[in-house]
Amino acid sequence: MFDSILDWAANGLANWSWWEIVIYTLVMTHITIAGVTIFLHRCMAHRSLDLHPIAQHFFRFWLWMTTGMVTKEWTAIHRKHHAKCETPDDPHSPVHKGLLTVLRKGAELYMEEAKNEETLRIYGKNC
Repeated sequence: MFDSILDWAANGLANWSWWEIVIYTLVMTHITIAGVTIFLHRCMAHRSLDLHPIAQHFFRFWLWMTTGMVTKEWTAIHRKHHAKCETPDDPHSPVHKGLLTVLRKGAELYMEEAKNEETLRIYGKNC
């Protein structure tokens, strides 16, 4: 029994080698970055790209499962950021919040702004 626990701790459920874990991590990270860049940013926030509904559903589900991002919240906050850029109303302005705050607490700034119903109502249309 103890040997099984040690084997699981050393190799995980799939018993992968270190390079397989690295490849898996890189692929998962790449899909997530592509989801944010292509789906959330280009398709949803700026409407500069139309994706097939299957691709949209894939990315929406992927990002929700891997990052916990809610499409409407991310889109609304990003649109507000562009509408109020570098003003006190910008949800994540390094000019007003401080660069280190934005870099270290970016996720917290998003979560805080996601609670703002007015932001979601005004900037989250068509999500």
